[in-house]
Amino acid sequence: MKENFHEMEKMKKESASSRDERSDMASGGVDARIAALFDDLTESEKRLAEVVLEAAGDLSAFTAGELAARAEVSAATAARFFRRLGYESYGDLRRSVRDARTWGSPLYELSAAEQPADFARHIAQDVENLQRLAVELPPTALAAAVDILVSAGRLHVIGFRNSAALAAYARGLLAHVKPDVRLLPLAGQTLAEDIADLGGDDVLLVFGFRRRPPMLRDVMAAVRDTGARILLVTDASAARTAHLAHVTLRCPNKGDSLFDSYVAPMSLISHLASATGAALGKSAESRLATIEDLHRRLEPFLSGRHTPGR
Repeated sequence: MKENFHEMEKMKKESASSRDERSDMASGGVDARIAALFDDLTESEKRLAEVVLEAAGDLSAFTAGELAARAEVSAATAARFFRRLGYESYGDLRRSVRDARTWGSPLYELSAAEQPADFARHIAQDVENLQRLAVELPPTALAAAVDILVSAGRLHVIGFRNSAALAAYARGLLAHVKPDVRLLPLAGQTLAEDIADLGGDDVLLVFGFRRRPPMLRDVMAAVRDTGARILLVTDASAARTAHLAHVTLRCPNKGDSLFDSYVAPMSLISHLASATGAALGKSAESRLATIEDLHRRLEPFLSGRHTPGR
């Protein structure tokens, strides 16, 4: 009797745990659900997950069968995958994405807008993103990211589409405290030439916010083959790219209206650069002093006040 009682209690706990997991799953968007499950997905499910993430901005244009065909999986595999994400069916998933409107397409957001843009709501959303970043970013991952930046012999920074602006900003800040910080691709070169020079002492800092071009995965895979380490800064929708990185930092980037918000990643970039400089100590201080001295010496040239021959 006692054994039966304990067995029943165990089954109750497992059932409650299962309900909690389904409840947690149901509260997240499809991007967050895929990210949470990605490690446990089969190879065919991972292919389908990537197809869903790439098509999510306009899922209404695809049937479940078409997505399955693009991922080269069976219809049965697709149906199981959608249920595994916590949806009753593909139609349920599609309705969820339509209602969430979180896929980074300004055209999609504009067509779905129900009310005019409001500045107060815009600021409130940015504040919420910053608060979520502070709460959700794992301290261990943040510390690991700083360690990677500090220990990099050479630091290469890359980003495509909207992420290119983040990459340029990060390169500008990190170059103040650390030498050999380069924005890829270098002028006049292809990425193949840049990647060919990488080795175990190099680090690639990747900004991969939606919507990521498919080539980003190929670039990251090629960099991993060189032995270089990869630090990825991205959003909740990154799946396969996140699994090519040695450390991944995710930032909330939901916008209130047409465009995604980059307030959280910009704040994170500033912190990473400051923390890297603090960890480098005297070398960063010396570099900053040298840069300031050069600013003073070059300022007349930049302002147009330089007199030739003097």
